[in-house]
Amino acid sequence: MKTKKTGKRLYSTGNPRKKKGIEVRVPAALICCVILTAGCLAGCGGAPKTSASAASDIPAAPAESDTAEGSAVSEKPADTADSADRAESAGTAPASSGDTSAAAAGTGSTSAAAADTGSTSAAVGGTEDTSAAAAGTDSETAGGRLLKYIDAWEEWHTMTVDPDVRETAYNASQFISAEENPQWMIYTGKGSEEYECLQGIDVSEHQGTIDWQAVAEAGYQFAFIRVGFRGYGEAGTLVEDSMAVENLQQAQAAGLHVGTYFFSQALNEEEAAEEAALSVSVIEKSGVEPDLPLMYDPEIIKDDDGRANDITRDQVALNTAAFRETVETSSTCRVDIYSNLPWEHNYFDTDTMNRYEIWYADYEPLPQTPYHFTWWQYTNEGTVPGIEGVVDLDLWLRKK
Repeated sequence: MKTKKTGKRLYSTGNPRKKKGIEVRVPAALICCVILTAGCLAGCGGAPKTSASAASDIPAAPAESDTAEGSAVSEKPADTADSADRAESAGTAPASSGDTSAAAAGTGSTSAAAADTGSTSAAVGGTEDTSAAAAGTDSETAGGRLLKYIDAWEEWHTMTVDPDVRETAYNASQFISAEENPQWMIYTGKGSEEYECLQGIDVSEHQGTIDWQAVAEAGYQFAFIRVGFRGYGEAGTLVEDSMAVENLQQAQAAGLHVGTYFFSQALNEEEAAEEAALSVSVIEKSGVEPDLPLMYDPEIIKDDDGRANDITRDQVALNTAAFRETVETSSTCRVDIYSNLPWEHNYFDTDTMNRYEIWYADYEPLPQTPYHFTWWQYTNEGTVPGIEGVVDLDLWLRKK
């Protein structure tokens, strides 16, 4: 979440994903065979085929894309003294037995959430094939509804939609850019009269000193502020965000609705409770009473040895409960969860998904999740008056 790493595909709402160039790789032996065949046909008076046309006659062998790495969240850069302990990164899910081949998933109808239908071509001779379907493609099978989605590293996955999790209330295709600011997203679809679309940001010490009055005057109405994190090195040191107290105080003084989040690397309930205790202590130190939740933000590290990379779904449920119980016994803060589609696919169980309101991260032009959410973090490439550099932008669908 929050800032990014090179190599990660990150798209703001005004810039739909560009299609990649198509590459067809043809084995050398096949080329030789085609040349010989063409020469033979020419010598016999037949119409010769070029190597390109010959290659197109050979059926492509689709390859599976079942790596569940990546997520639709932004990544955080290395963070202060001990880089192995204090750096943060985005949630990425390890390979899951729930993933099926990207090619197999393309049999369903394209949903309203599909952002575009571009694809790279299948390759000749068994080389890699990325899906020809669009994000949000789904289909019905005997085992339930399958949903195909793309993660932040352009990897395709197929998940079985959990029928027991509360569904999204929105028609995904009806999220559009706001006229007053093309960076902003608003919702105009089914039931839109029931919601007020509020624009927000989420920040940490990476944004430096923020002019919160300028943020408010630019039309932003809420903010999620990081209160701390656990480093993902072996020691897993707990660290308070150095700008948390100032950001909380000044954001509220500028008139914004204020919430918080903690970046977790907890391995067990005891560590999750420690993270909750630190979060509460920082909020209390600020003197601010947030009117938005404290978000529990557990994440997996893609490009480094995350200490929680092998965590199980059951342990995530236990950790989330321990975090919530610690917060609720020592403060008036409400706890909810930060999520993305790989986490909903691989880590959060049915009970956890239904218990909490969700702050959902997805940088595709439209949200891909079939599940409910209240806040949508839709880009980490926003530009906001009062903040140097880029920042995450969020939409709050507040019930009227």
